[in-house]
Amino acid sequence: MAGFKVGDRVIFLNEKGGGVVTKIVSDQIVHVSDEDGFEIPYSVTDLLRTGTQETDYHSSGSGGNNEADENPDLTPIYHVPNKTDQRPAGVYMALIPADQENILKSPLDIFIINHSEYQLLFNIFLNRSGIWHGLEYGYIEPESKLFLKAIERTDIHDWANGLAQLLFFMEGKASPLLPASVTINLKPVKVYKEEAFRYEGLLRKYAMVIELTTTEKQAQNLSDKLPDHDGVRLMQEKIYGGGRKPEKVQKTESFMDKHKVDDKIAEVDLHIGELTEDTSRLSNVDMLKIQMAYVEKCMDHARAERLSKIIFIHGVGNGTLKNEILRFLRQTEEIEFYDAPYARYGMGATEVSFYRH
Repeated sequence: MAGFKVGDRVIFLNEKGGGVVTKIVSDQIVHVSDEDGFEIPYSVTDLLRTGTQETDYHSSGSGGNNEADENPDLTPIYHVPNKTDQRPAGVYMALIPADQENILKSPLDIFIINHSEYQLLFNIFLNRSGIWHGLEYGYIEPESKLFLKAIERTDIHDWANGLAQLLFFMEGKASPLLPASVTINLKPVKVYKEEAFRYEGLLRKYAMVIELTTTEKQAQNLSDKLPDHDGVRLMQEKIYGGGRKPEKVQKTESFMDKHKVDDKIAEVDLHIGELTEDTSRLSNVDMLKIQMAYVEKCMDHARAERLSKIIFIHGVGNGTLKNEILRFLRQTEEIEFYDAPYARYGMGATEVSFYRH
């Protein structure tokens, strides 16, 4: 992208939130309308583009809507945890016929898919006549897809010589992945073959899906660059003198250990089957009491252990448990709470942050 345009959706790099670009003042300054409707000037170096507010009409002559028309921004994919026949975790490019009833003649919508638990930064370059052209860059949340471009099939040759650069990040406790720079392995002739377009569970549509990389590959690539166990042992001997090993610190177990995903973050599943083994004789009222008692216990221990954040997974259901949790949290001091990230938890989790003095 050469710069920001009116209608671009952006996130703020130095503060929470984001908005939509409403005015271009100069190459360095743009006006952004934030989530509260206030229009504020920002330096372009403080912004990251994540999509556009609108996209050109790109469906077939029938005039039917498609997903990119309805919501051209970042949208979740249909990820089902622990489903064995699902694609491996990783990053993919998808070519989706805009008209699903006319797969071989319809224009194509191009998406990049982040089917992983990592946040993703990406660059896309296309090679035209031996010269690289930057096409798009941006950010994609875990288990989400981002609309890139709508093209006619005659333009597919531009994408046969593409390059994708990928950078993975996970907040808190994480297994780092090596950044990836991969060619887009696309044969233009395939877009004219019906068998190349298969029903894709992650998209719930017929699509041609191209693997860019998997998290397993990037983890393996990183491990190949790390020192082996013998190398680590030799470094320890040099640091601690001869064969002396560092003393082990005795760790004291805590109530929240089984819920921690990081030293300062816990994730608590409140589904009744996780809290008690026998639910056959419990009424709905009994189950709710057990769940709320567990919420209060977790909050007490999280505060005592000075956690920074706790996520309660309560599911959607009829909303009774969520409403009880919110009622309790409204009466609790020195916290703030909000819906947990939709891309990871859907509508079924509440995130609590503790104030620290």
